[in-house]
Amino acid sequence: MDFGFSEEQEKLRQEVHDFYVKELPEDFDGHVSHLSKEIQSFYRELQKKHGEKGYQAPGWPKEIGGLGLGELEIGVVQEQEGYWLITWPDLIGIHICGPGIFLFGTEEQKNRYLPEIANGQKVWYELFTEPNAGTDEANQETRAEKDGDDYIINGQKIYITGQYKPDWFYCLARTADTIPKHRGITLFVFPIDTPGVTINPLPVMGGMLTNEIFLDNVRVSKENIVGQENRGFYHAMETLEFERSNTTGPAARRRELQEFVQFCKEEKRNGKPLIKDPQVRAKLAKMALDLEVFRLAAWRTAWRFGERERLGPLDWDLSGLFSRMTGESHYVWMMNLLGPYAQLKMGSKWAKLAGWVERRWQVTRSMHYAGTTEAIKIVLAGRVLGLPRIPAKFNPAIAQALKGKEVQIVVSEKKGS
Repeated sequence: MDFGFSEEQEKLRQEVHDFYVKELPEDFDGHVSHLSKEIQSFYRELQKKHGEKGYQAPGWPKEIGGLGLGELEIGVVQEQEGYWLITWPDLIGIHICGPGIFLFGTEEQKNRYLPEIANGQKVWYELFTEPNAGTDEANQETRAEKDGDDYIINGQKIYITGQYKPDWFYCLARTADTIPKHRGITLFVFPIDTPGVTINPLPVMGGMLTNEIFLDNVRVSKENIVGQENRGFYHAMETLEFERSNTTGPAARRRELQEFVQFCKEEKRNGKPLIKDPQVRAKLAKMALDLEVFRLAAWRTAWRFGERERLGPLDWDLSGLFSRMTGESHYVWMMNLLGPYAQLKMGSKWAKLAGWVERRWQVTRSMHYAGTTEAIKIVLAGRVLGLPRIPAKFNPAIAQALKGKEVQIVVSEKKGS
């Protein structure tokens, strides 16, 4: 089996590589959080230059700012982003909002929003997560009540990732009380300056910034619905595949491992470089093998995306699970090897590796973004292993048990029960 790339794909890889060599300063450090005005200004300009090249949305048609490339070519571009440790200001717009509008939006919506995303001019936020609706997106409590040709939206969103001031929101809201719940949700887009919007910064572990957003009588036109009314849950689930599957993750981790291997070659313990320790070499080799599996899983998903017309929707994706499994164990081991220095944060002159290991370790303490690890395992159990789901009739008893209450489940002995 050939896992290689064509000459055209290798040429594209080199072109994107050369772009970063030219545009990034010699002292560029992708580990630093985008919290200062200076760093944010740099990334906003870099994003625009990236968009001018067509790299921001390489799979989109040329007429809206893309390059019209296939899924494997998109993977090549994203792999370079990961290796250079690039995090775009409009990561959500590129991977979630843009694809959603492209798939389900009207022609007017596509012409209005997509070129600005592809050119790197705007920043989008995804308003999905709520205090009681994270992994269970169907439990949306934010409501959109119809008022003539408009909708009045009220509710709260939390842990909305974004360190930059957004221009647009991509929001799920309940428009009907239905059973099951996911059939009564609609997807809206509206600008940040719409009256009734309040944004509160919410810092989280790992130097990241999320936001708590309140929507108080926010009036939105029916023209701002993406897709069909009450079908927003289905639209959102289809576009979330673009968030959960890409080649940036393993490439970024490979870059970090290279930096850590170099550190082990230079750092001495008891007069000898760490790399001379057989246990250290064995662990580094295991980490390299883990990341190779991670890389192949991501490329398998990229290939599978490209075969949608022939094979149907994406069946399963292992890359998200490998990201969590290896991320937690790898950074814990790095922290242990660094010893007391591991506790020093970025900015300390005594921190080893500029302190990025401690920051990455913090991120792995709560890896809930793009779905929890448990949710990913549930999906893989059904789609890959073919394991049956727990019958819905047991859900109330399970909910009571989770609250610490005693429950009694009676299983019928009737045939077929």
